[in-house]
Amino acid sequence: MADRKHMRKIREKRVKSISKQIGKHEKKIEKEEGRLDTTKEYWKKEIDDKFLKQIEEDEEYLEEN
Repeated sequence: MADRKHMRKIREKRVKSISKQIGKHEKKIEKEEGRLDTTKEYWKKEIDDKFLKQIEEDEEYLEEN
C-alpha cells in the first residue's frame, strides 16, 4: 500500500514538473533564435515526443489508482 501511495505522489510531482518544462520550451520557441543543434522544430518535437507522452502515461496511472 505504501508503494502505491509513493508512486502516486511521484507521478503527481512529475506531471507538475513536466508541465513547467513544457512552458519553458514554449517560451524558447517564441523568444529564442534557433541554433545549429536546437532549432524551433527541435523544441516542438521534444515537447510532442517526450513530455506529452510522459504526461499521458502518468495521468493514466493516476486514473487507475
